[in-house]
Amino acid sequence: MEAEKFLKPVLQKPPGYREPHAPLETPNTSSRRRPPKHMIPPSFYPEKKRRWSRWRVFCCSCCITVAIVILLLVLTVSVFFLRYSPRPPVVRLASFRVTDFNFSRGKADDGLSQLTAKTTAKLDFRNPNGKLRYYYGDADVAVSVGDGDFETSLGSTKVKGFVEKPGNRTAVIVPINVKGQEVDDLTVKRLRAEMKSKKLVVKVTVKTKVGLAVGRRRIVTVGISLSCGGVTLQTLDKQMAKCTTTMLKWITLHS
Repeated sequence: MEAEKFLKPVLQKPPGYREPHAPLETPNTSSRRRPPKHMIPPSFYPEKKRRWSRWRVFCCSCCITVAIVILLLVLTVSVFFLRYSPRPPVVRLASFRVTDFNFSRGKADDGLSQLTAKTTAKLDFRNPNGKLRYYYGDADVAVSVGDGDFETSLGSTKVKGFVEKPGNRTAVIVPINVKGQEVDDLTVKRLRAEMKSKKLVVKVTVKTKVGLAVGRRRIVTVGISLSCGGVTLQTLDKQMAKCTTTMLKWITLHS
């Protein structure tokens, strides 16, 4: 009788069991391919945080501040103009008097003569505003006679400043004397003839500072230049000559 063979049951390998001498298996990367970008839902992408740089914040703050300042300035000026309706001063050359106008011969054959003259100019200032004052600083006044190539300076002088109240009118007397002013013979002949016929052209230039004030409080002060005359003595005997006001070197007002 043949001996019965004892059969051992085959044990099953547990999950994850690996033979000790079996070679390591490399993962197949081709089977784990990343899906295309357009297949990934938008919710899987991380949100990028927007950060404002300090320079951008500074620029925006400056722009907003400047805009607010300009707006407040425009509103203030608008309210001021609506309440006070400011008008520029009216200036006229009222008269021009010549008490002495002589020429003396200089050195022989030099073609020059010396002018001696005594003149008095009268300027008329008027404040057309009902609530505003004008403050005039010390002024430099220059006078010249003649026109074109024959224009001759009679010198300059200083005039003390003054305050002009609302609706007030002020007359400023400006005496100017010149002695020993050299003039060529051709100009002497022309000036003598024009002086005799009262066709001598007179020009008065004033440089000063004027301030605008409400009550006694000054608001603004600017430098101005007044150019008066450009008319003959004969015309001044009949009517006052207008003056042109120039401020900030490019604003011109005709009073």
